[in-house]
Amino acid sequence: MDACRAALEAHYAVHRTIPSMAGLARLWDYASKSSASRRVDQLIGAGVLLWSADRRLAPGPAFRILPDPRAQASQPDTSQPDLGQPDLGPQDPDPLQAALAAWATDYDPVLVRSYSVTTRLLRLARSMERHMTQSAAKEGLTSGDVLLLDALYRVGPPHRIAPTALKHYFLMSLAGVAKRVDRLEALGFIRRVPNPDDRRGLFIELTEAGRSVLARLVADDRAAPHIVWPTALSEQQYHAMIESLTIAEALVAEAHENDRSISMAEET
Repeated sequence: MDACRAALEAHYAVHRTIPSMAGLARLWDYASKSSASRRVDQLIGAGVLLWSADRRLAPGPAFRILPDPRAQASQPDTSQPDLGQPDLGPQDPDPLQAALAAWATDYDPVLVRSYSVTTRLLRLARSMERHMTQSAAKEGLTSGDVLLLDALYRVGPPHRIAPTALKHYFLMSLAGVAKRVDRLEALGFIRRVPNPDDRRGLFIELTEAGRSVLARLVADDRAAPHIVWPTALSEQQYHAMIESLTIAEALVAEAHENDRSISMAEET
């Protein structure tokens, strides 16, 4: 069985498909499909294979997802290290592949496709947020603090704005703005200054120290994989990703607005 499993995993590494029963018989050099079927039953029992909802064979939780040997062969000579690419070390099989196979046994195919993308986006976002938090912590800040400093910087010189207008410059939601302003003022990274058009009003302004700490963090980002990973994409991949994410964001936002409208209508 081990030899059959190894041959199948090697085939999947190249073709990313599980052959039909006739194809498995040829792959394993069996005389008949019935012999291949018995071997498949053993592999299913071992968790290497499973039947999907449309009665196709799919990788099971014990299936080893191997890298495509053709991709490895096309890699440039590494005798001279490429200093522009980080060494990520040995890569474990992607557990999402096993999850997809398991979902395919019971879930609607539309949901399987949806879960595959949504889950990967969530994993990526959490990983990036964790690294952003660690980067900000080097300067005694939180990732939210950095977002606030960045928003002030993008306002443009003199990097000053009314606190109530600040939220319009955030690229993502940020709770507790008032507390963050107090915290960053205590650190000397921002200051409150009088509003010349409103004696009772105040502006918050980015200080020289605030610009300096933001500049250091931006410089660190140039070597941070969780920030610069899009540079590894081709132009086509990059533009396709931006377009896809823009469409996804619009669809989700539209659904949210529709839900709000329905809720408001029900309340009235």
